Amino acid sequence: MCMGIPMQVLEAHEHSAICVGRNGTQLINTMLLGRVEVGQWLMTFLDAGREVIDAERAALVNAALDGLQAMADGGEADWDSCFADLANREPTLPDFLRKDGA
Repeated sequence: MCMGIPMQVLEAHEHSAICVGRNGTQLINTMLLGRVEVGQWLMTFLDAGREVIDAERAALVNAALDGLQAMADGGEADWDSCFADLANREPTLPDFLRKDGA
């Protein structure tokens, strides 16, 4: 399974960036993103940047990954904080799946 990992740009180059994230520092291919800037957050998959994201989304994804790691390690997790964007709300269908389109 391929999971997206948020990483923050430390050094930006023409088609790559040195980024830091939960697994340390890595060289990330940024050819799909174009020029990135120091301080930006990237959603990365298999050492390639796929999307520029904001710090809030990076924190949400990292919290979810922390919860999954705790479960994989046999520990406990506060699921409401690990999935804060999903807790205490009704699920909704994406627009393209809604019958009324709204």
